[in-house]
Amino acid sequence: MQALKNPTHERFARLLTQGMTQVEAFRKCYPEQKPQSVNTNACKLANQLDVKARVAEIKEFVDTQYAMALGEKRDILRRMIEGQVPTKVIRKAGGQIDAIFDRLAALQMDSKIAGEFAPEQHQVNTGPTLKLEFNMVGRNSKPNAALEAEWERINPETKTLPAPPEGQQDDFTPYLEADIKPTNFKQLDELRQIIDISTEKTDYQSKTIIHD
Repeated sequence: MQALKNPTHERFARLLTQGMTQVEAFRKCYPEQKPQSVNTNACKLANQLDVKARVAEIKEFVDTQYAMALGEKRDILRRMIEGQVPTKVIRKAGGQIDAIFDRLAALQMDSKIAGEFAPEQHQVNTGPTLKLEFNMVGRNSKPNAALEAEWERINPETKTLPAPPEGQQDDFTPYLEADIKPTNFKQLDELRQIIDISTEKTDYQSKTIIHD
């Protein structure tokens, strides 16, 4: 709903949503009004359908867009604890209204907001607990006697590797100390001549086979 076409009525509706009474809002909007007619005219204006709808719309917008401040929440809880405001209101079918003053519930809520309670812990047990333990050995770790015995226990069919054939080189020192840089390294230009000659021979043989 858009603002009321009458700007004075729009201001009147906004003042009502700010907490003013009908008479106070009407005097703000119509300061020249005679005192004896303020109450009657204020009530008539507040009960107009467009004004009532506008007030309800503004209140709904404020309630949904602007959250209540923490101080306001705790002030309401304080008044509930002191018994000034009921914690719950029940309207029965016959129209009777019962007010409930639950001070303990208000105290608990205020304590939660203040952070006076310890964090709640929830434990969910859905069945027996399964616990697995793994003792891992790194690839560079040297197995001790206990690990070797455990390995033989879980691998009873483990066989010992056979001895290397006679004459097999067990000492790799010569390979580690060898110079990997070749001494008779050929340049690419030298290799290109060999590649070209080989290619010509292959083409000649292919042509000979085709002619046959």
